[in-house]
Amino acid sequence: MADYDYNDNMAEEDDYYEDDDTMITAEDCWTVINSFFESKGLVSQQLDSYDEFTRNTIQDIVRENGSVILDQQGPFGDHEYEDNPILKRRYEIKFGRVFLARPTHTEGDGTTQQLYPHEARLRNLTYSGAMMAHIDNSIKIAREASATEEGDEDLDGGPGMATRIRWDREDVQDLGESEGKPKVFIGKLPVMLRSELCHLRNQTDEALFGLNECPYDMGGYFVINGSEKVLIAQERSAANIVQVFRKKQGPIPWTAEIRSAVEKGTRLISSFNIKWADNSLIQKRTPGPFAYAILPYIKTDVPMALVFRALGVVSDEDILNHIVYDRSDTQMLELLKPSIEEGMMIQDRENALDWIARRGNNTGTRDRRLKFARDVMQREFLPHISQREGQDTRKAFFFGYMLHRLLQCVLGRRDEDDRDHFGKKRLDLAGPLIANLFRILFLKLTKDVFRYLQRCVESNQDFNVQMAVKASVITNGLKYSLATGNWGDQKKAASAKAGVSQVLNRYTYASTLSHLRRTNTPIGRDGKLAKPRQLHNTHWGLVCPAETPEGQACGLVKNLSLMCYVSVGSESTPITDFMSQRNMDLLEEYDPVVNPSATKVFVNGVWVGVHSQPSQLVSVVQELRRNGTLSYEMSLVRDIRDREFKIFTDAGRVMRPLYIVETDYRKPNRGSLVLNKGHIQKLIDDTMIDTSGYNDEDAQAMKFGWKGLLHGGVVEYLDAEEEETSMIIMTPEDLSEHRDLMQGIPAPDAPSEDRHRRIKQKPNPSVRTYTHCEIHPSMILGICASIIPFPDHNQSPRNTYQSAMGKQAMGVALTNYALRMETMMNVLYYPQKPLATTRAMEYLKFRELPAGQNAIVAISVYSGYNQEDSVIMNQSSIDRGLFRSLFYRAYTEQEKRIGVNVLEQFEKPTRGDTLRMKGGTYDKLDDDGVVSPGVRVSGDDIIIGKTAPIATDAKELGQKTSLHTKRDVSTPLRSTENGIVDQVLFTTNTEGLRFVKVRTRTTKVPQIGDKFASRHGQKGTIGITYRHEDMPFTREGLTPDLIINPHAIPSRMTIAHLVECLLSKVGSLKGAEGDATPFTDVTVDSVSKLLEQHGYQQRGFEVMYNGHTGKKLRAQVFLGPTYYQRLRHMVDDKIHARARGPLQILTRQPVEGRARDGGLRFGEMERDCMIAHGAAAFLKERLFEVSDAYMVHVCEICGLMSPIAQLKKGNYECRPCHNKTKIAQIQIPYAAKLLFQELLSMNIATRMFTTRTGISVRD
Repeated sequence: MADYDYNDNMAEEDDYYEDDDTMITAEDCWTVINSFFESKGLVSQQLDSYDEFTRNTIQDIVRENGSVILDQQGPFGDHEYEDNPILKRRYEIKFGRVFLARPTHTEGDGTTQQLYPHEARLRNLTYSGAMMAHIDNSIKIAREASATEEGDEDLDGGPGMATRIRWDREDVQDLGESEGKPKVFIGKLPVMLRSELCHLRNQTDEALFGLNECPYDMGGYFVINGSEKVLIAQERSAANIVQVFRKKQGPIPWTAEIRSAVEKGTRLISSFNIKWADNSLIQKRTPGPFAYAILPYIKTDVPMALVFRALGVVSDEDILNHIVYDRSDTQMLELLKPSIEEGMMIQDRENALDWIARRGNNTGTRDRRLKFARDVMQREFLPHISQREGQDTRKAFFFGYMLHRLLQCVLGRRDEDDRDHFGKKRLDLAGPLIANLFRILFLKLTKDVFRYLQRCVESNQDFNVQMAVKASVITNGLKYSLATGNWGDQKKAASAKAGVSQVLNRYTYASTLSHLRRTNTPIGRDGKLAKPRQLHNTHWGLVCPAETPEGQACGLVKNLSLMCYVSVGSESTPITDFMSQRNMDLLEEYDPVVNPSATKVFVNGVWVGVHSQPSQLVSVVQELRRNGTLSYEMSLVRDIRDREFKIFTDAGRVMRPLYIVETDYRKPNRGSLVLNKGHIQKLIDDTMIDTSGYNDEDAQAMKFGWKGLLHGGVVEYLDAEEEETSMIIMTPEDLSEHRDLMQGIPAPDAPSEDRHRRIKQKPNPSVRTYTHCEIHPSMILGICASIIPFPDHNQSPRNTYQSAMGKQAMGVALTNYALRMETMMNVLYYPQKPLATTRAMEYLKFRELPAGQNAIVAISVYSGYNQEDSVIMNQSSIDRGLFRSLFYRAYTEQEKRIGVNVLEQFEKPTRGDTLRMKGGTYDKLDDDGVVSPGVRVSGDDIIIGKTAPIATDAKELGQKTSLHTKRDVSTPLRSTENGIVDQVLFTTNTEGLRFVKVRTRTTKVPQIGDKFASRHGQKGTIGITYRHEDMPFTREGLTPDLIINPHAIPSRMTIAHLVECLLSKVGSLKGAEGDATPFTDVTVDSVSKLLEQHGYQQRGFEVMYNGHTGKKLRAQVFLGPTYYQRLRHMVDDKIHARARGPLQILTRQPVEGRARDGGLRFGEMERDCMIAHGAAAFLKERLFEVSDAYMVHVCEICGLMSPIAQLKKGNYECRPCHNKTKIAQIQIPYAAKLLFQELLSMNIATRMFTTRTGISVRD
């Protein structure tokens, strides 16, 4: 290994002195970024997490919770063994190895076949594969054994027991390993698309076309009942981290807390707090700061000294040694004085345990109490360190460490912890989320097995493995949670988290990608806390600074940056073992008095030992990580000031790759990147390798690629925690400038015309060493913000607005849109790739699946129809197809059935024998009850005819006449839509029931009121459309497609909008795309010069002529191509008016909403205006006559609505009052009548008296 290194360095040295060609250029950085996306893709965090679950986690869960043991007490009347009776019989069922299958589907007739995602989507099936497991069932019997036999296990393990026990297998006919244990089906696991279990993994593009899949679709989601579901990453605080917080006011100014979670296993999180109180919490009014621990299951606060004594650290001296490592630190010792004195009352371990146990729930004998206290200290107190016996020393040291951290904060030596530090957060992706769910369901399954076993043993039946395992528990549980998003047990729906699983957004390709990289923070949305929502320094490069929703979820819903990576987690034992071999002193042997300045070593929050030469240790471990011996996703944090070395290997840390800068002063290339031209050449050679016909994985294996860079120690992943201990420089150019400065080489004078050099900051001489270098600063952005050209020239909220609107732009969502039956889909007729592109678009496939068109835009006032963010559009361009789009909508209907008999059937209903037929026309249906493709349909036409038989008991309701045998349950087209039937699909679903999907298509042409936006948050609606001859024109006769108002620019400061226009103009003249990547050296000046070379005004202004008069316009107009997006808000989908229509049943007021043809609400504020105007008649009309006018009869004696009115005969009577004459007919709103009647039910009589009764309110 050593001499290989040496040669490598020699080669680098030669490179170094040759020429300036060795400088790593920005282009080389993009080569590296290319290799990253080549090997990772954009949803690797979802796939890696799920693969980790299917590979390892699922097996761990089954192994951990998969044994069912039932003991049956003897004696048994077994006459053969009278001399040696059976004491106990033990039935044991063990789940062994788990096998996962690729997705299949069982048809209604019992045949099973491979299921591909496209079929699952079309037929509303769930894309899931079978899980099988080995099940071992054995019966053991316990007999009394002669005490001479050695090596037997005690039944109770009690000392001096006379009878010893021997276990034998009773079922001798046990199958040997060779014959194989039976595999039992334990449920179906939904499979994530493109994961290891998916049929689409490693298919070539041609094969994917054959399967009707889009090669650009990257997977990372599930198909549940035909709809695509994403699991949104959930953000949580990391476990096993000590944090100290300050409470501003109150008796307890400081607390230290830790949330312990066991590494493998139940994920039981128990939190443990230490309070730092001003006054004693036990003896009232004793001043002096005291430390108290809050132990689980113990009701009172426990003084600090008692916890130590309960852990076996008895003398005051020892206690102080565990907390204060430096004996000369008098300040800290002084602070601890009151706490030590408070613990004087109890001086030994037994009494301390007893004192603790007395304050628990269980009182009993002293022995019981001590056992309880020992149990709490062993199992519940800091369980992440250990739950085994004999680990008290380590727990005492850790407890002491927590106190030490607390005291440092109290003394003001370190700041309180930051709750929002991103290094102290973890993301739970698909893997951990499904694992938690699977654990709950699997425990349910084993409980059922246990109950079945119990029944079998009690009733003496044969135990049947197939019968015992209810596979539907896991199948339905997983399906329910993925379908509804309620994460957790179906029974306890209240405690479950909602919205974990969401329907994948398929509006545009970018919106799909963005949805797959979204993260959610489960805090109540109504919380007014600003801190968790703010952008934190540690978010740099990990989450996108621009892409977050506006409104309540702002800053709680985030999106991952392009190059970020989420760790899947690895074992921590190998690294711990390695450290102890590298002369790390284990914690049990550590004596702080002897070695107070030793560095503490933590692995995943557990203090495992101390080391005296940390710098050496850190560099060794770092070297091992860089050459691939240790996992690259391990994070090594050395805190020199606090003398700590923390290692994290857990899952869910958000990391990002950086170039490594050589810091070893013995190497010749010290201070420059480890990356050299040789590596770049290898990456370039990779692109030459012909991988056609190979699948993804084989193709990756043939290349040097990202993996080569990782194992070559050229790049490494850092998480936010480790980033705190690194020095990172922005670009390789800055690094070489800094190196020259350090070596005293004078900086070359910049040519005077390069204006960009003036504002670039000089290298910082106070920084001695840089350890890392950014790969490219534009990688801090997420999916949606990477589409924006020059986002570094916009006011920041504009980028946020565009990130939201980019998800609503029309384009081509996928290449197989014609084969999919989406509920709704918009496809732009003529999408174009933008003239101003960013480098990141290459990875977002924005050129292949664009969402917009390059329109010629003039910024001018013209006729006044573009005020207030409206735009003038060229009608002639619209007629030629500008921004035209297709709209598809699918309607689904299925035959329902109860038990065996089918209840509904598709047919063309006839008025003769069908009740309650709808208003629309049934003429367009074929005989099979479904409309044919190619038929033009309009609002309320029936497109799927379906009838249901009338139930026999409906006769009494007067429903059934001799004619009608069925009622109509057909589906009409939405009343506001029209179009052409595009495709009809007849098939059967999971239960084998027939169901049909009908897709209609409509062409949507831009019209006044439709919404458009550029890529800079500049949204506007069409105010008017002018024909080509009415638009202003340039000297070349060019007319713009869009005219936007100049007032849209100054206050919004979207400078990039103008720069994009300029760059696109140059691009269209040169015939090349313009590079609008952020943080590059492109300046307005450089673009202007190019434009001038092509003979145009350098700032993009043109002389224009008025289209109406032909006169030259007084001012020059800024004009050029700008990329515009058509957004999903179209006026045809919003227009709504109503005269008469449906009423609500309860209040008889008009219903609400456009879909139901509802009324327009005349609300309180409108009412107030009318009162202010004094328009009484209008008020009465709106609130009464056109809403819910109602006529009712009132008795003038009692004032209630009690009279019985026979209008035909003219008889009126109020029976309680024996009144037939004094009855008034009044008009009140129906809602008022309802209110009065509901008040009657609560014993409040509202009496109404008319004027002629003479009773007046004012009397």
